[in-house]
Amino acid sequence: MIRQWFLTMHELLDDLIVRYPNASGEEMTRLLEQWNMLKSLSDDIIESWLNFEDKMASFRDLQQQDNVIPEEPQKFLDPFIKGQGYFKLQMFTNATQKLQEAVAAYPDFIAARLFLGMSLMHLQEWNEAQRHFQLIAAVTEESKLQAIAYNALGCIQAIHAHLEKAQSYFRKALEADPSFKDPQRNLESCRQGTGQLQLQFGSSELQTMVQV
Repeated sequence: MIRQWFLTMHELLDDLIVRYPNASGEEMTRLLEQWNMLKSLSDDIIESWLNFEDKMASFRDLQQQDNVIPEEPQKFLDPFIKGQGYFKLQMFTNATQKLQEAVAAYPDFIAARLFLGMSLMHLQEWNEAQRHFQLIAAVTEESKLQAIAYNALGCIQAIHAHLEKAQSYFRKALEADPSFKDPQRNLESCRQGTGQLQLQFGSSELQTMVQV
């Protein structure tokens, strides 16, 4: 199918190359429009291919994990690295499984718990995600992590139509990190009271429309 598609593209471009030198003004305009269409398709193909190559590279990273890490750290680092890779590939069920292994092996591993919570958010497993983000917000001293956790908790409350609690969490996120844009947008969305909320989580990685 792909070869046939490219063959058709080549045929169209060959026809343009032959006809363009002797084309009249009106025909030349039509040929230029066809060329612009082919150029746009070409740009889209290149961008899609580059994104595909990025995901292929992420999967290769999962396959190339070696055994140079000491045995005890490897119990949580290996599943964490693989979980991160699955997360980048947007394979959130696989990511959740690996990250749960990492958290089980080392419950204080905040980075693993953070990615686990984000994976659960994508899977819409709100209650379990809430548990992890509550723990992160309670124990971390990193302002950015606190902001991410509070923003996630606000999104979960908004999804359950608890808007006052949601706004409280969004304000806490902004107090922790005033530069974080997601809780500001979420707070404004809650205040509008238009009947629907568009929530942003993880730099717009998760957008949810909810009825209120």
